[in-house]
Amino acid sequence: MNAATDFTLRFVLFALLHSALATKRLKGALLLRAPKVARFHRIGYNLVAFVTCAWLMSAWPLPPVLYVVPGAGSLIFHALQAGLLISLFRCLVETGVSDFIGTRSLREHQPSGNLVTSGCYGRVRHPLYSLALLLLAFNPVMTLKWLLLTVYSGIYFTIGAVMEERRLEEEFGDVYREYRKRVPMFIPAPHRQTKNKSKPGKV
Repeated sequence: MNAATDFTLRFVLFALLHSALATKRLKGALLLRAPKVARFHRIGYNLVAFVTCAWLMSAWPLPPVLYVVPGAGSLIFHALQAGLLISLFRCLVETGVSDFIGTRSLREHQPSGNLVTSGCYGRVRHPLYSLALLLLAFNPVMTLKWLLLTVYSGIYFTIGAVMEERRLEEEFGDVYREYRKRVPMFIPAPHRQTKNKSKPGKV
């Protein structure tokens, strides 16, 4: 098996496991059969994601380099990445860092069930995916492995966003359908930011 194939298979396994652990069915089964364990679901999910991501990135240690952004251009790319990281954190704050990490569920028995439609989520419906993909794309040292990671991640984010939107539509109904009509999925539309500052919910 060559390195590219090994990396691809690892990414597929990572994506399948990551998606399976995030399913509503699994979370519902845990709440029903082991509510105490369910409180640790998000933290466990993040730990598994971290370990499997490290396993994924350990593949193909010496991939061919496609290009290197030289000199000042490299500094610009790093500055853009820093700005994207700041924006990612800002979006996490809007939906709740403790919800994302999983510490909130250790203090409270019920999830927040909030749907944030303002701030980052008033520009695009999936800002974390958009920002993460840009963060990958603006790596000043682009190897074949990193390029594949960026492409695969874009495909995975799109599939994940579609699945997430189905779940949110089931949960919030017309509220989410109206929000989806107003706000683009990944790419902000000029002069189209929603003026709705309310927070009727987000999971």
